[in-house]
Amino acid sequence: MTDPKATRGAQSRARNDLDCTPLIRGAQKEWFANLREEVAAGHPYIYTDAYSPHEILEAFDLPHVINEWWSGIVAARRQSAYYFDELERQGYHSGLERYTALGLATLIDEGKAEPPWGGLPKPAFICCSAMSGRAEATARWEVMAKAWDVPLLMTEIPMTGRPMPARWWENVRHGWEHLYPTYQLDRMTDAYWALIRQCEQLTGTRFDIDKLRAVMDRANLQQTYFEDIRDTIIAGKSPVSMSEQLGNVMTIQWRRGSQWATDAAELFRDEIAERAARQDYSCPNEAYRLTWFGAGLWQNTAFYRAFEESHSTIFARSMYMSIAIDGYPRYGGDPVRALASRYCGIGLGNLEWEIHDTKRHRADGVVTVANNVSGRTRAAIAQAGLPLLILDVDLVDGRTWDEARIMDQMHRFIEDQVIPGHARH
Repeated sequence: MTDPKATRGAQSRARNDLDCTPLIRGAQKEWFANLREEVAAGHPYIYTDAYSPHEILEAFDLPHVINEWWSGIVAARRQSAYYFDELERQGYHSGLERYTALGLATLIDEGKAEPPWGGLPKPAFICCSAMSGRAEATARWEVMAKAWDVPLLMTEIPMTGRPMPARWWENVRHGWEHLYPTYQLDRMTDAYWALIRQCEQLTGTRFDIDKLRAVMDRANLQQTYFEDIRDTIIAGKSPVSMSEQLGNVMTIQWRRGSQWATDAAELFRDEIAERAARQDYSCPNEAYRLTWFGAGLWQNTAFYRAFEESHSTIFARSMYMSIAIDGYPRYGGDPVRALASRYCGIGLGNLEWEIHDTKRHRADGVVTVANNVSGRTRAAIAQAGLPLLILDVDLVDGRTWDEARIMDQMHRFIEDQVIPGHARH
């Protein structure tokens, strides 16, 4: 049997440059510890996914833990190899989509390993979206609800068969009512009112739509701080490494709409601005830039800094900050319907946007893993004239990490494709 205390995968840790990083991460760890105490005292919380309207939960003062964030925490703790071994030992197939499966793994492990931060407490209910995966994801949510013996509230986004409108990111903040079919907005709005009714029953309080507006105002303000950071990264050398960008953005984003998240985003923005003003860059010799396509490499965020000294190469862009800026803000109208519009078409995976954002970050190449790309993605990147490297590694499963092989692939990619391509520009 696998040793629950054993860790496998990459062993290096990302270096942090920002003073705000330990403050933000420490605050999140303290928040989770307080959450566990509150749940033990009888207070409810919600387990949810990335595609659910967290602002509604925030408007009810219902703390919530996001499944994708939890997977990232488990992977960063180098525990994913053990948990995936355990899933397979219990009969779950090895092809299970792994990025979102670690929550299930820590739940059914039944305490044989010591989970991060004391583990997940039992939620009042699970709130998730059918957008978050295929049929196996639906089954995974059902298994978790059964294991916890809690209700499962799943929303399904009606598909239209239409592509995202061209250059949607230029109009979606204020023009969202006109970007999506009315029946789709109606269906999602009704689903979110069902969530509101469930929150009312759980908390014994009536829904306050003005409180939701205030939550969304804070969330919108938070994204403007992120936009300031992105503008700074685009304008010159980057004052922030990708590893710190990922960790700070996701910690803040999963608590968006709270006053803490807005204040943390402002703190993050201000330090980036100060570093840029004094030309304090994460890689002072930065010469080449890469984009990471798709979800992040949470099992080894140190990877994003591994080529600064050897090749003067940084990862400047990931989708996390950019989708927060371009896909999340909504202004005006009924706030419940505005939230519904976000998840009718948030823009993740939209190739027009991905290529546009890669180019505005002045990237010289694209790196990702096989799970993040399709044939259409390869074709779009090739048409944009960007070299592409696809690593044979999983985002969270430490069993797939081969340091020598991956470093060799990256060195050859930078030297044979990125640097010559930059010279041709």
